[in-house]
Order: sequence, then structure tokens, then C-alpha cells
Amino acid sequence: MKNANKKEKTISEPKVIEAVLDWAYKNGWGLRPRIKHGHNSGVDLELTNEETRHKYLIECKGGSHHEVNFVYSLGQIVTRMNRVPKGVNYGIALPTKSAEIARRRIPKGFATRNKLTIFSVSNDGRVRRYTPKNF
Repeated sequence: MKNANKKEKTISEPKVIEAVLDWAYKNGWGLRPRIKHGHNSGVDLELTNEETRHKYLIECKGGSHHEVNFVYSLGQIVTRMNRVPKGVNYGIALPTKSAEIARRRIPKGFATRNKLTIFSVSNDGRVRRYTPKNF
């Protein structure tokens, strides 16, 4: 029996990145992925679709600070948004609880106009992709 007072550990940022990469390879977004290492600038993941060559620029966060994860990831991806070139999609990849906050708080219209997707990553590494129509 689980101790009710014991906090469940939330998936870490490196594990979120690993899970989204696994999702990318399985879903046609695995063409030469770029992964940010350490404190380098830029998004955490840059994925390219194998057929269309469209890109996903994704900011990832992990850990149990759910509100902070949501706010930081959204702020970081918004500062990287650029209308040019076309074919660029943006994403935030978060632990499930943080992703639920994002789904409730990001306006659907904003997500649609800016091609923003939420990747919800469970503690066991399963990824659910929410496009603006799912907000």
C-alpha cells in the first residue's frame, strides 16, 4: 500500500526530451533531430518531418513545479516564434500535470494562430500530442 503522504516523483526534463524523441521517430518527425545540450541557447528539440520537411521547435520542461514548468516553457517558446519560414510548428513538452495546466490556460485562438502544440508526457514516458483543436 502506498503512503498517502509520499509525493510521486515527476518525470525529469531529460526524460521528457527522450520520450518526445521516441514519439518523433515513431510518428515521422525523426529526420536529423537537433537536441540542445547543456546551457546552449535555442529550443530543446528541433524535429523535422520526414515527408514534408516541416519543423517542430519544442521547449521541454520536467519536474514537479507544474505551474512554473508551464509558464517558463510558454515564455521560452513564444520568444522563439517567428512567422518566417512557413512550415514551422511550435511545441511545449511537459509532464502530464503541467500539460493539463497549459491546455486549460492557453487560448485556442492563440494556439491556432501560432501553430502551438502541447506534448503531455506521463511518468512512464508515454506522449500525448494535443494540437489546438484539442485545447
